[in-house]
Amino acid sequence: MKISLVTTLPGLGENKRIEEEVKALGHEFKLLNLKNFEFKIDQNYKSEFNNLEADIVIVRGVVHSIKPIAAILENLRRQGVRIFDNNFLNHKYAIDKVTDITKLALASIPVPKTYYARDWESISKNADKLEYPLIFKSARSGKGASVFKLENQEGFKKLIADLQEKDKNAKSFIAQEFIDYKYDLRALIVGEKVFTMRRIPGEGEFRANFSLGGSVELYDLDEEGKFLAVKALRAIDMTVGGVDILIDKDNNRFILEVNHTAGMLGMERATGENITKTYVEHAIEKAK
Repeated sequence: MKISLVTTLPGLGENKRIEEEVKALGHEFKLLNLKNFEFKIDQNYKSEFNNLEADIVIVRGVVHSIKPIAAILENLRRQGVRIFDNNFLNHKYAIDKVTDITKLALASIPVPKTYYARDWESISKNADKLEYPLIFKSARSGKGASVFKLENQEGFKKLIADLQEKDKNAKSFIAQEFIDYKYDLRALIVGEKVFTMRRIPGEGEFRANFSLGGSVELYDLDEEGKFLAVKALRAIDMTVGGVDILIDKDNNRFILEVNHTAGMLGMERATGENITKTYVEHAIEKAK
């Protein structure tokens, strides 16, 4: 079969691993890099996307030009090309923590106390009710970017003033309680399989992201934890994703967020398993 990977994040190491596993399974592979999305339409109203030769298209890491790329993918599906998009075509977003945490809360999944508003005045007035320290983070960034831990009201007001000066929109941020965690876990779910690692922050860092230099180790997540992680992923309506779980000092569990394009390299290092092969086989099986 001819399998194409559509992405706007061509530099991800996972892309090379996907290519390796697709070829190891005996299929042809092509990476369609749409990071700098552009096209031309000729006098016959056709573009280069009309003639994409692929039996299956895997969609992973589309974070730019989402609506036109979705239109192209929907047209490919109408032409009979099988698509594995992890429900991207229904969501029409890759990172939207406001929507995701709303879905989690509606599904009665434990999340940190959260405050969201679309204007700075409301945020300034109500975020203090979360108590300090608190977390203030971007609703549209991943890999630990634009996440601030604020120790007091003075620091919070200074950050708000800096963001306003930079003409940032209040609707792009979320305020949450800080969970003094014992364990920061990433559960990577691929279909029915759950892989789990503990993420350990580097010295002087409260964020434990592998991409920020944190270390990882295998973690034996119990059945209750696996059930909660799968429930969170299903609430977001995906079959593949990374679920971040915090366990506090009293062993309470909180779902911090669900990552739509979860990295696999750190998890492969922690578990020693070929997770990318599992992902590719799942994508082929579920493509429609």
